[in-house]
Amino acid sequence: MRTARRWRPRRTSGFTLIETMIVLLYMGIIALIVLPRISGAGRQATETNFIATLRETRAAVSCYQAELGVYPCSLDDIVTDECPAVGLNDQGIEVPIFEQDFHGPYLVPSGGRLPIDRTTGERTWYYETRPPNVGRVRSLSTGISIDGRPYSQF
Repeated sequence: MRTARRWRPRRTSGFTLIETMIVLLYMGIIALIVLPRISGAGRQATETNFIATLRETRAAVSCYQAELGVYPCSLDDIVTDECPAVGLNDQGIEVPIFEQDFHGPYLVPSGGRLPIDRTTGERTWYYETRPPNVGRVRSLSTGISIDGRPYSQF
């Protein structure tokens, strides 16, 4: 004797609603972990570039001062290949420069101009020409870094 077959619904390919919800839950958890790290990466890269550029510019001013015995009158003097007529001593007084001592440029950025301050997006820097900080280079930015310090204090 034959037994009657039970009717079983035919399984269709695809995901159930519960499976889809579980996958979406996992994707949401991963997004909560990853997105905050990615969103701060751009700002941190900008700050790292800013700090590196500031160090390079300060090192160029130091090389200029070590080689010539005077500070440049302006930051444009470190990127030129022509000897300026005068420089500044520690008191901010103009002193003549001997052309044979000049071996510039001391900073070679792209385009032969000062590097861009990534916090302001411009090629402007604050350069101190008065004592006691003759030769000091700072940013003109009014922004605050990730660690809470103003960019102008770097």
